[in-house]
Amino acid sequence: MRTITDEHLQAYQEGGCLQKLFDVIKEDPALSFEIRMNNKVMIYYHKDRILTISYCKGKPSIDTLSEKYYKNATQPSVSFEDGDLIQTLRDKSLLRQYFREAKLLVGSYKEGVEFEVQQNIALGNRSFSNRFVVVDMEWQLPQSDIKKEERISRTRIDLVVVDMKRNERGENDIYLGELKVGTGATDGKSGIVDHIEKTNKVMKSPKACAVLKADVERIIRQKAALGLLEGDYAGLNLSDTPRMMLILACRGSEERGALEKQEKKAQDEAKARGMAEPLIVWPNAQNILDV
Repeated sequence: MRTITDEHLQAYQEGGCLQKLFDVIKEDPALSFEIRMNNKVMIYYHKDRILTISYCKGKPSIDTLSEKYYKNATQPSVSFEDGDLIQTLRDKSLLRQYFREAKLLVGSYKEGVEFEVQQNIALGNRSFSNRFVVVDMEWQLPQSDIKKEERISRTRIDLVVVDMKRNERGENDIYLGELKVGTGATDGKSGIVDHIEKTNKVMKSPKACAVLKADVERIIRQKAALGLLEGDYAGLNLSDTPRMMLILACRGSEERGALEKQEKKAQDEAKARGMAEPLIVWPNAQNILDV
């Protein structure tokens, strides 16, 4: 399950040993704070994990950027090793320095406009007063306890989104959102058809649906407690089965025309499988999702 203990949660709040680290993360819109399994928090930059925070028996431990990012460069100069950990966590200048250096290494390792757009959409849709709220990035179904023949391949989802407008059954739908930016990422293994196929498999799996709903409930509660989601979420009535969302972002009329063809393709593919039509969303200039 994607959750952290109350003790871990409190470490990020006022007076906690991770408060300054959390403050530095929260002040940087390029960083994403995501709650993960096994009482861990992972910090992402452009979809790349640059910090992993664990907490056990009142003590934090930090895993930093993978060595693959600095094979031909210098690793970040800031240390989170046991002997340096307390001093580093007390010094915001050191923490900012670590993230600055880590982001430069990630940026030189790979580039991709889709990563930045995804991050900005998550930031722009974190208030319960909006129509849609982005709850999680890069959600993935844990399958270690599922028989190999019953597992679902490639379940990683760009954005998990909750609809604050209730459906005809009085429920708040959970959407599995796939983001496509421009014309270069609409086909192939990570294309729209692939998203429809994997979403359909998740929707047909009672276990996957139950895990997703439980994760969303826990993440909302804990992110709201940390101020990462804003406003009042009382009264949410989450649906048991998720729906599909395709988020199409373009940078001009030519790209919009190409993505509109993909929109039609998605609708046809879903219909051919006997599925409900996917919800198509075009973010506005402020990256707000609406229909």
